[in-house]
Amino acid sequence: MKPSARIAEDTAEAFAADFLEQVIDSHVFIGAYIEQVLAKRANLIFQYVEDDTYYGVAIKHMSGEAFIALNSYQPLRMRYFTAAHELWHLSEASKWQIDGFDHERAADRFAAAIMLPKSMTKEIWEKLKDNHDTKTAIIYLADMAQVPYVAVVRRLRELHYRFSDLSEQESDWREERKHLGIAPSPLDQAQRFESFSAYEQVVVKAVEEERLTRLSAANKLSVYRPDLARALQEDEVSRLQEDAADD
Repeated sequence: MKPSARIAEDTAEAFAADFLEQVIDSHVFIGAYIEQVLAKRANLIFQYVEDDTYYGVAIKHMSGEAFIALNSYQPLRMRYFTAAHELWHLSEASKWQIDGFDHERAADRFAAAIMLPKSMTKEIWEKLKDNHDTKTAIIYLADMAQVPYVAVVRRLRELHYRFSDLSEQESDWREERKHLGIAPSPLDQAQRFESFSAYEQVVVKAVEEERLTRLSAANKLSVYRPDLARALQEDEVSRLQEDAADD
């Protein structure tokens, strides 16, 4: 490993330990709660983009406001890991402009250290491997932590466990799961939905202040909040019917 990569990973590991102590301070896997943690630090956007290579992105507006987009086309376990990855880009360390510092590598290590804390992961792994074959134990640990299978493989290697012939492709692990007769997991499925709460709030406020009609607002919200868009449409239709009756 290059010295610059080592620095990035060691830095991310240290930041992750501090972060976990502040946020959760408990010996449990953070799992799906990572999205709630992220939502407290940035405007969270859920998109459904049918692109296997798109996971998410961090954007900072010129006002300083942060936006994080997550692709809900990805399986849940991948989406949660992406949320943890993007948290790095909101950290103080992400502002460093040190020559050669690999922020993407640091973000991956930060995510792994948050989702699979060192001491707890080692403790559980030691118990799992005593009772199961290696591949089964990796699948069980991935389910417990709600992370990608490949994240478990890489994390265990970071913790100095040595393996051979283990795939780093998620699709291979899903097939392995079937081969081993382990029940399917909902974490391997996408949960399709789209949401942009900050945008919703701006649109609703514009309606309340009569800067936008309900129909225009419904059109703007039809993708992110179809239920709210439908309610706005129904309100507008009722209002028009009442006006027509009065005439």
